[in-house]
Parts: sequence; C-alpha cells; structure tokens
Amino acid sequence: MKDLKKLIDEVSATMSMEGMQLTQADKERIRRCAGDNELVEETIAELIKKHTAVKGCNQKQKL
Repeated sequence: MKDLKKLIDEVSATMSMEGMQLTQADKERIRRCAGDNELVEETIAELIKKHTAVKGCNQKQKL
C-alpha cells in the first residue's frame, strides 16, 4: 500500500510540473490498474476511445 501511495504521489508531482492535476478518478484508476498489465492496456484503450475525436464529424460551434 505504501508503494502504491508513493506511485500516485510521484505521478501527481510529475503532472503538477506540467500544470495538470490528477483527479480523484485518475488516482482510483492508478490504484485499480497497478500491477495488472492487461487491465492497464484495456484502460488505455478505453481512454483513447473516450478522448478521440470522430473523424469526419463536422459539428459547428455557435458563438
């Protein structure tokens, strides 16, 4: 457990250096995935899918 807290603290510090903060969901994701490479790969794929713009989607923003 101590190693997991240290990992989260290190990731949080690195993100802070880049001007980003870890959310509680990010911390939970790290806890859930730690030590499970298969789950890490699944989680990465889910996040990529979630944050990828759909090609050819021409939504116009109204100002």
